[in-house]
Amino acid sequence: MKKTIYDIAKELNVAPSTVSKSLNGVKGVSEKTRKRIIRYANKVRYIPSASASQLKTKRSFSIGIIYSENLNIGLEHHFFSSVIQAFKDYVETRGYEITFVIRNLGQTEMTYLEFCRYKQIDGVFIVVSEPSNEELEELIESDIPCVTTDLVSDRIYTVMTDNIYGASLAVQKLYERGHRRIAHIAGPEQSIAGYERIMGYRKGLRAVGLSEDEDLIWVSEYFTFEAGYRTAGKVLQMDKPPTGIFVGSDDIAFGVMRRLIENGIDIPGDIAIIGFDDIPFAKYYQPPLATMKQNKKKIGVEAAKYLLASIENQEKNPDFGELRIKPQFIARSSI
Repeated sequence: MKKTIYDIAKELNVAPSTVSKSLNGVKGVSEKTRKRIIRYANKVRYIPSASASQLKTKRSFSIGIIYSENLNIGLEHHFFSSVIQAFKDYVETRGYEITFVIRNLGQTEMTYLEFCRYKQIDGVFIVVSEPSNEELEELIESDIPCVTTDLVSDRIYTVMTDNIYGASLAVQKLYERGHRRIAHIAGPEQSIAGYERIMGYRKGLRAVGLSEDEDLIWVSEYFTFEAGYRTAGKVLQMDKPPTGIFVGSDDIAFGVMRRLIENGIDIPGDIAIIGFDDIPFAKYYQPPLATMKQNKKKIGVEAAKYLLASIENQEKNPDFGELRIKPQFIARSSI
């Protein structure tokens, strides 16, 4: 039989309000009593009533995630899956569950906002989205709190990597190792990451006193190995190839490296490579890939903290703006 707060209170000889405060992290209970109650609740597998919580707080304790894109990134992408996992872990410790926001529920077509209303979503984390989407704009303009790691707008709070800083630093690291002809193989320009890393590459060249050469910038169609492999063909066609390349993502970099090595290019002897992301496989690739490491866990946790504060304070995005988290340079054999 399922235990209630009143059962636990009676069995531990405390007031029901003491049990409630202990389980919900409310002040007014000694640490010793709180731990005793939590241990007992875990022992008897106490599960709070969702309907009771919703009636009391007027919240569903459900958070939506929007992951909609046309760049072939995919939900298995190392960066985004890690960000989502960190976000999920954090909100679940606060009693929330995750729901993916979709446009089709069975045979019924819905907008993002209609889905969120139907499911009584408390807030939404926009992880990846299609740019200039009218349904997304409608959701952001609604009274449902939102946070993102994919948009830069004065109408929504953004937690993301400082792409410009990271790309600029990558160029400077290549320069420090003697490279003066530094190229950039970018991710898709329609993505924020792709666009900002091109900006950072240009900033890095200016920082070390190198002139920009448009012939040394190539844009990949997708953030994928295959796209990198195809784009590397343009490097092979050059009479005077670069000696160093900053690549807009690790997955693209793997494809670039494979194509160059297949054509007799030594890495890093002939061309040094720096990627961006530091996905788990980067250190095992041959040669191991130097890269800019994104702090995926911090991005997910900070996004979760902001969204929960918006929900629980019952305010719609109280502080518009950005939190930019600097990536870390990881030196490996590819340079």
